[in-house]
Amino acid sequence: MRIRELISKSTLAPLMIAILALVAVSTSSAQRTLSANPQSSVPDPLHMLVLGDSIMWGQGLKTQDKTWWRLKNWLQAKTGREVREKIEAHSGAAIEAGAGSERFTSNDGEVNLFRPSINEQVDDARSFYGTTSKVDLILVNGCINDVDVRNLLDASTSLDLLEVSIKEKCGGRMESLLRRVTREFPNAYIVVPGYYRIISSLSSHNSFTRRLVKNLTTQKPEAREMSDKQMRENLVAISELWYQVSTRSLANAVEAVNAELLQNAGKPRILFAEIEFAPEHAFSAPDTLLWNFMFGSTNLSGLRHAIVVITLGTAAYKADDEVRDRRSKSCKETYQRPKGKREEKAEKEEREARYLACRYASLGHPNKMGALVYTEAIKGQLHGIIKSAAWLRNLSALPKTHSKPVSGHFVTNRTSDIVVLQ
Repeated sequence: MRIRELISKSTLAPLMIAILALVAVSTSSAQRTLSANPQSSVPDPLHMLVLGDSIMWGQGLKTQDKTWWRLKNWLQAKTGREVREKIEAHSGAAIEAGAGSERFTSNDGEVNLFRPSINEQVDDARSFYGTTSKVDLILVNGCINDVDVRNLLDASTSLDLLEVSIKEKCGGRMESLLRRVTREFPNAYIVVPGYYRIISSLSSHNSFTRRLVKNLTTQKPEAREMSDKQMRENLVAISELWYQVSTRSLANAVEAVNAELLQNAGKPRILFAEIEFAPEHAFSAPDTLLWNFMFGSTNLSGLRHAIVVITLGTAAYKADDEVRDRRSKSCKETYQRPKGKREEKAEKEEREARYLACRYASLGHPNKMGALVYTEAIKGQLHGIIKSAAWLRNLSALPKTHSKPVSGHFVTNRTSDIVVLQ
């Protein structure tokens, strides 16, 4: 089966996601348990827990297009059992949260708030389930917000220092998280999906972009003399390093914890799903798999273009995701000026900046087709364990056509030719 879907082609340049730098380092404070259907009376359900950041949450997507929702329905069809999901993931969560408390709150997972961290999500899930041994499957990602997305979008970031940070956060820190998750949920299989290139050499680069790049990068005095060409080359190199090192570090973390499980007379229960977004799938690239700005099919007028450049896009554009209007309303409610309380200048500036970031929270996240690629990569890992994990209600539920292991890599040269596993 093949899916044909129009992939938006934009003319905006990669660094439009400068605003995402604020978004991805923030989290949502409220517990998210999004269940699209009422719990049925079907006995012996499978329990699926979703932990992590905005990608596992499904930033900018309607429920039916989110990766976890697609997987829920696929598993129900394959196993003949109801799948009950518990969603703790939310936009911007880091594995470990910094010190301090969050002064804003929201029940909407689209809103960019600092807490809870992924470790705190584990705490919440443990309290929710009570008996954690009944959890069958856990989807978990994380580490990009520990690295800090702003470092990935700043052309003056040192590649050497960035590599050290990625190895620590996506390697050692993820390894500690996985060790804890396997201990807290002793019967669960765990799938860890990777990340992708944000910017590539195929991402568009125009005058608008160059202005945005300068606003992001030249905050550092030593970067103010950097040419547009050098900034672009640096950002492509930073993004490639991020993809390669994060993928390798996450895979190594999975391998290390699996080895420990085996050594302690257990069985390896963690699977790594590499995400192979090609350069043409990066932000604002010809065949992008990421949310962008909404342009329509017309060019900007001279005046409108000038307004956009002056305001860095905040006055004239909306993100092109599916839930932007709902998110914008939630952002406004969350970041409105506090009543009956004096607000310092620094607090006001922070609140207004976070409100702006909240409105554009989807930028640079997987769009509908990108989420489908994530779904297929995870399905590729789960195909081989459905039977051995005893998830089947009866053996006839599993099609006989899949007699060989199925690869977890599904992106062909064209995103319109993504192969969908049945």
